[in-house]
Amino acid sequence: MEKKGRPLLSLKIKYNVLFNFLYNHVTTLLIILLIVGVLIAENQLVGYGIAILVIYLLYLIISVLYNRIKYRNSIYNFYSDRLEYNNKINDDLQTVKYVNMTQIKYGQTFLQTLFKIGNIVIYTDDKKITKRLIIIHDVKNVKMIYEKILKIMGEKTADNK
Repeated sequence: MEKKGRPLLSLKIKYNVLFNFLYNHVTTLLIILLIVGVLIAENQLVGYGIAILVIYLLYLIISVLYNRIKYRNSIYNFYSDRLEYNNKINDDLQTVKYVNMTQIKYGQTFLQTLFKIGNIVIYTDDKKITKRLIIIHDVKNVKMIYEKILKIMGEKTADNK
């Protein structure tokens, strides 16, 4: 089993602030703006409305900073027999052998299609429930990358026969 060497495929995902905002926060921001607008129009609790808006904007800034750091530290390396990945803020690499993967698929929402990105989902047979699902978010050219992963995994399974 190859322990060192170069990965056959390495994914380093970039954080897209605009996509993340549109996908996760635009509805909430619109609701908050509507509430603040109504409060100001009714001359009721103007200070509270503005405070809610400021707190939410601070939350958005902290969320962007957190996600930038998380994405900067995330890496997915596909070797001939395993996947090594880190999708957290710490530098703790996880390893999953291909024989322990039960399914792999990709998907795109409508908004992801507009941004030409998608998610790759890998299911494993790990005993720990938190390690049974690996999601690689915001992959550019997701279908092409998915096919490359299948090819890498397929070549390994062909070697095992």
